[in-house]
Amino acid sequence: MRNEPHITAEKMLSRLGFKPGCLGRIALVPGPRDRAAKLRGALEAPRKALASKDHEMYTGSLGPRRVTVGNGGRYSAEAAITTELLCAGGVETLVRVGSCGSLQEAVKLGDIVIATGAVRGDGASPRYVPEDFATLPHPRVVEALTQAAESLGVPVHHGRVFTTDALFRETPELLADLERQGIAAIDMVTSAFLTVAQVRNARAGAILAVSDECVTGRLGFRDPSFLRAEEQMLEIAVKAVEWL
Repeated sequence: MRNEPHITAEKMLSRLGFKPGCLGRIALVPGPRDRAAKLRGALEAPRKALASKDHEMYTGSLGPRRVTVGNGGRYSAEAAITTELLCAGGVETLVRVGSCGSLQEAVKLGDIVIATGAVRGDGASPRYVPEDFATLPHPRVVEALTQAAESLGVPVHHGRVFTTDALFRETPELLADLERQGIAAIDMVTSAFLTVAQVRNARAGAILAVSDECVTGRLGFRDPSFLRAEEQMLEIAVKAVEWL
């Protein structure tokens, strides 16, 4: 009987022809390709370092630091896979650059949330940790994102994020319960992303632009306030590298 899973991140990297040293020590990991392309534009001399199915990672320089940027997945399962690959490839610090729905009246469409913890409602993270495991970002990453936001004059919220796999089962009852718990936002990636990073002993954190308000039902992926927040979030993520 085998004493390990039939496929590991290390084995997959080998099959993909991964060359050690291709990834930076720091990775900025958005979900969609277009957001990754915008972040990649901040890198000096980016070169493709890793490709797996629909995901591509590029490594370049931000000042004196080598940084990897790539689309890490829009959902928890694919985010868990890409996070595993990045960690196995030598990345030590990961920053999720994503979007979320707000769960508190004070958190508005077009605001930005820095995660201080994650509540796991996804299906991937239970395969890694027991139910009572505390999924948390690394304090240094939270601090770096906060310092970056302050230096750019961009206000942010700090709070916990609930992650779900069932977009169309965000029922009024569920949202009301999460609101009562004081959870700031809901998304489909953060808990899996942070959990895998913790298991892999990597530093990780998440910054999210608010795309809709779950309390009021307001949707705004095309709203100018969300598009502005997305641009500010990208600036914060790039600036935070200075402190990582």
